[in-house]
Amino acid sequence: MKQSLFNKLSQSLEKREEIFLITFSEHSEQGLIGEKALIWPNGDFYTEAPLSPTIQSKILQSCERLIKRKRSGTFSFHWNETNIECFAEYFPVPLHLIVAGAGHVCEPVAQMGKMLGFFVTVIDDRAEFANRDRFPDVDEVICQSYMQYFKDIYLSDQTYILLLTRGHKYDVLSLQELLKRKEKAVYIGMIGSRRRISGVFEELKKDFSMESFDHLYTPVGLDIGAETPSEIAVSIMAEILKIKNQKSGLSLSTRIRDYAKMGFHEGATN
Repeated sequence: MKQSLFNKLSQSLEKREEIFLITFSEHSEQGLIGEKALIWPNGDFYTEAPLSPTIQSKILQSCERLIKRKRSGTFSFHWNETNIECFAEYFPVPLHLIVAGAGHVCEPVAQMGKMLGFFVTVIDDRAEFANRDRFPDVDEVICQSYMQYFKDIYLSDQTYILLLTRGHKYDVLSLQELLKRKEKAVYIGMIGSRRRISGVFEELKKDFSMESFDHLYTPVGLDIGAETPSEIAVSIMAEILKIKNQKSGLSLSTRIRDYAKMGFHEGATN
């Protein structure tokens, strides 16, 4: 792989951009076998190989199915009576977990987020909380106001946000910025008591419709009786996985118990 192409690939991965690495595996011109190109889902194309605009267009068209499915795979096409085959390797964007509020619950949440493969960002407006000494293993630690951060941060269906701030006013400021954004996070979880949550909604409903809160989960987490910071982190991350994987969150034994009542007769497990 040429250095310039490698640099382009690295830069995209650092910016958490989806990208496909294309490798020529079959071509009548032996010199092109092994040559590489980069394709972004928006149609951008980069290569240093001597490819005509027509071939580049053919590659984009042929790779469209893999781009839509977000999968690696092989594709081929004919050009000038020549069969050309390529392998497209998909580099997905890691899910982005943003934890706003670097208090005692944030630490186990951030650790579990990294264990589950998320790109983890911790944000707090206090330097004594938002620092690498407390969070050595996360991807980003940012000391900045919540309002300014959420005003500009990139949001997508790969973004999961947790509001674990130290007070009601910081939740309101964060949500005001998030809810008015055109781009939406797939999940916003907010910790807090019933009174705190009620206060937040009272302030927000003046400016936002109820539909604006579709992706807001509060109180945050699944109902497992969590009390300690680590237990609360398990509850929160379990809910995030439930949303990510589009599952019910029910105990896996529920169906088995139903089968047991039926006597596990033939066909009961279908």
